[in-house]
Amino acid sequence: MKRVDPLLIVDQLEISSKALVPLMKKFSFQIFPGEIVALTGASGCGKSLTANAVVGLLEDGCEVTNGRIYYKGQSLSQNDEKSWQTLRRDEISLLIQHSLSGLNPLQSVKKQMLRTLKQKTEPAKKERMNYLRDLLRQVGFSNPERILSSYPFQLSGGMCQRILLAMMISLQPTLLIADEPTTALDSVNKEKLLALLKKLQQEHGLTILLISHDVERISAFADRIIDMEAREEVRTCFLNYKG
Repeated sequence: MKRVDPLLIVDQLEISSKALVPLMKKFSFQIFPGEIVALTGASGCGKSLTANAVVGLLEDGCEVTNGRIYYKGQSLSQNDEKSWQTLRRDEISLLIQHSLSGLNPLQSVKKQMLRTLKQKTEPAKKERMNYLRDLLRQVGFSNPERILSSYPFQLSGGMCQRILLAMMISLQPTLLIADEPTTALDSVNKEKLLALLKKLQQEHGLTILLISHDVERISAFADRIIDMEAREEVRTCFLNYKG
């Protein structure tokens, strides 16, 4: 059996406030290539803090005060801002919890998607428009031209969430972190978005860290579920890296 190394290792992570009061501590887990791993736990236990620490986006006043984060075997503890920006552009995409705050309400969807796409590549005009239309179709839009010409305030929360997902996919990440992606959605659209994440994982070879407090709903989509409060893996469906 061929050994596969973890893609992401979080080892004894501690995050503290500016006053050095621990907000979470001694949390460890690993993610292997090709998995969907769900990170669960009650609000306030540190799920989003962990996600933000992995991509170098902790809020002012918070910092990693102990432990290590490794990506592809390399420690991220010494990253400067330029290194974090490169990591977020080339390797790890973060789909934030509140979709409306992730899009500029005063700019069209087209303008915002093009700006994201240009972080990675600069295709010819005709090619990039075809690519954007294809991305929007992949995330479930049957009329991509209408979506491209729309502004976020004209669209529902679920539509904005899918647009953000398309923007993340345009960066061709290796690891996608989806932080409570179904929070603002009704029951039907929650199921649709989770099924879409599973589909995109399979089509693009993504590894996904899915952050959610809804264990019951995500159990059908995740390969592993890790309870952050209990510090243990609570369910395993199958593990790709075993073979």
